[in-house]
Amino acid sequence: MEKKEESRINAFKLIAFLIFAILISRLFYLQVINGDYYRTLAEEKGRKFVYELPPRGEILDRNGLKLATNVQSFNITYNNVKSKLVNEEVNKVLIETIRIIIKNGDEKKLIDTNFPIVINGSNFEYDFNSTNSTTIEKRKKNFLEFYKIKESLNAEAAFREIANYYEIIESDSNGKLKYKYNMNQQEAYRLISFRYSIQNTMFSQYRAIYLAKNVNKKTALAIEYNRNDLPGIMSEVAPMRSYPFGQVGSAFLGYLGKISEDDKDYYTSLGYDISRELVGKQGLESVLENNKDLNISLRGEPGGIEVDVDKFGRILNETARLDSIPGDSVITTIDANLQKVAEKALDETMENIRTGKIKTDAPYPNANIGAAVVVDVRTGEILALASRPGFDPNWFAEKGSPAKEYLNYLWPQNGEYGLTPLPTFNYVTQGTAPPGSTFKPLVAIAGLHEGVISPSTIIVDKGVYDGLPGFNGACWIWNERRGTHGATNVAKAIQVSCNYFFFEVSKRLGREKFYDWAFKFGLISNPKTGEAPTTGIEIKESPGEVANPQKIIRDKVNVKLINIKKKLKESYGITVLDNENSPARTVLKNMILSGRYDENTLESIGILNEKAKNYIKGEINTLNWEANAFFQVINAGIGQGNTELTPLQMVSYVSTIVNGGTRYKLHLIKKVLNPDGTVKYENEPEVMQKLNLKNEYIEAVKEGMKKVTEEGGTASSTFRNFPIQTGGKTGSASVDKYLVNKGRAAYGWYIGFAPYDNPQIAVAIVVYNAGHGGYVAPVAKAIYEEYFGLNKNTNPTQKNTNNSNNANTTDQQNIKPNR
Repeated sequence: MEKKEESRINAFKLIAFLIFAILISRLFYLQVINGDYYRTLAEEKGRKFVYELPPRGEILDRNGLKLATNVQSFNITYNNVKSKLVNEEVNKVLIETIRIIIKNGDEKKLIDTNFPIVINGSNFEYDFNSTNSTTIEKRKKNFLEFYKIKESLNAEAAFREIANYYEIIESDSNGKLKYKYNMNQQEAYRLISFRYSIQNTMFSQYRAIYLAKNVNKKTALAIEYNRNDLPGIMSEVAPMRSYPFGQVGSAFLGYLGKISEDDKDYYTSLGYDISRELVGKQGLESVLENNKDLNISLRGEPGGIEVDVDKFGRILNETARLDSIPGDSVITTIDANLQKVAEKALDETMENIRTGKIKTDAPYPNANIGAAVVVDVRTGEILALASRPGFDPNWFAEKGSPAKEYLNYLWPQNGEYGLTPLPTFNYVTQGTAPPGSTFKPLVAIAGLHEGVISPSTIIVDKGVYDGLPGFNGACWIWNERRGTHGATNVAKAIQVSCNYFFFEVSKRLGREKFYDWAFKFGLISNPKTGEAPTTGIEIKESPGEVANPQKIIRDKVNVKLINIKKKLKESYGITVLDNENSPARTVLKNMILSGRYDENTLESIGILNEKAKNYIKGEINTLNWEANAFFQVINAGIGQGNTELTPLQMVSYVSTIVNGGTRYKLHLIKKVLNPDGTVKYENEPEVMQKLNLKNEYIEAVKEGMKKVTEEGGTASSTFRNFPIQTGGKTGSASVDKYLVNKGRAAYGWYIGFAPYDNPQIAVAIVVYNAGHGGYVAPVAKAIYEEYFGLNKNTNPTQKNTNNSNNANTTDQQNIKPNR
């Protein structure tokens, strides 16, 4: 019995062995002996899914004008058809395609700047598209390791190694190295750049890479004509983002860019084609790319076709289709015509300030940065948001923001903040600056409601303020010509911009009440939670704050660290702070920010010297005293010192006052539409804070702001004989003396509202290095003219040009500086 059982088991083992032997031999036959045959057969004809990009949702103004839309473009792509690339085949195809594109006049459309080695003249340099040293080292290491290049090699030597890797270098008859296919260095660079891009998408077969975008029809036809000789090359018709008004609205629209190395995993998980798809990098394009919170997606859903292709990448027939779904369309609160006027007026006003057309005896040549924002005070809708200089987002949509071409465009190298314009920096939402005298109406509202003054209270301007021992601030009229404003009430103080009056009001308010009112208007961090202020706008903002102890310490902590590091090294031989990224530096920085000296903490980071510890203790105590000194409140009362706010915050506070005390959430999105045109979401006005402002106090402040625009006011030369009664306030925020030596001048501010009796809109305008606020008021005038239809019989751009020039060249006798 046992022997029979054993025989059956042995027989079963033998059968199993024979079956596995047959399978293995057959597999060996298919993959090894006849592998090339079957691979070639598979490549002769295969079934692939060709990915199609979805049209992005449109962005429109409040009246339906298209601010961002899509146009059909011809693109030249290379598609990974084969599982293995043969250098000779691919190189010939690519260089021939490059030459066809250039021959047909589309050289500038080549997308050949993704390679992390750049050539500047005769110099080769690494460029890993980052300012973070750790990220750069990591990317460099991965890059060199892939090509098996020694880290000691410079960029030029590495380039030669990579050229050799792709077999595009050969020796001539004299043994001298040269590029194959009669290529020059520029052609070789482009070829290597494309090979590098192909290498990065090898894992994703039949996902194309762009060789050129938005080429002309002639180029596309030439590629099609030569297609049999260019395996893998295709010309496609695909949607490309288009901005019909060019630069107009670029500050809030933003731009598109290639998916970065750091974001590849995230976008891959969402199903993006990381080799071709562009994503929003700034503004609404970025915020609404795939916004789960708002349930808005500009991107849409991709589609594609399943096709049979031959070995040349030619589509033989279509077997199935999945239609792409366009993204959501967004109707904004922006009025495109008002936006155009605001940008045009800013540009012209800055030019007039620079060239001396406004003040012929003292031009301000560096007035080249400006911002303006217009808000409906009844809803919080942003009607115009202009940051100058702007940029053309069409450039990015076509180029895909390749790093080596756009870095200088984004952030000009070796520039000075406040002197060098940054085209893609949004000065409305992120440009903080001292508001100067435009902050005074808020101080007036606070003083009136706290009962420290009344509309009839008289404060006598004595020139130099004598209400705080040790504080020697003075009114601008004293500094300029040793004059005073004499007996002054709140309306007159706003009209003539009397520093002395607002020094006294700030003193009477006291620290707690002063900061409380700044918080109510959204101009200071939450004292309980530390949460930063916000206006509520959908796009990125970096709000400033009214000067307070925490902000002052934050502003000064880095300078304090530098001084401490220097002192410790020179006097005590302590070097633990020398490394910018050292834990010791972080620990000490946190101690300074907290304002609490801790000896044990210092010892834990290796600072044991008693004199050194006492020195640090003294520095922390000095900074705390300075941050908490009462003169900081007095300075903040006239919008100076460490007070820094954005134009968006300023227009929010003006709106809140003139609409009766409702601080609305400022917003750009009015409505969202589904791809079929049905309404998906409609934005309703949202109240962030409701202040119980008394009408008599609002009217007292408005009266002063009206007088600013009338005879004797600081903006009267601009608004003389203006058909609509308005209110406003000029401001000239001074800069430190060392910045003046670098070419800086005072910020010129203007805030205002119109019409006076029943306010509909509020404006906030700033021009860097303008000299003073009266010079920027013409921008507000141009905005009012457009909004109220005062120039409706002419082209908005042309009428704005005429009106701005007229305003800028009228009598300037009533424009007084340093306010």
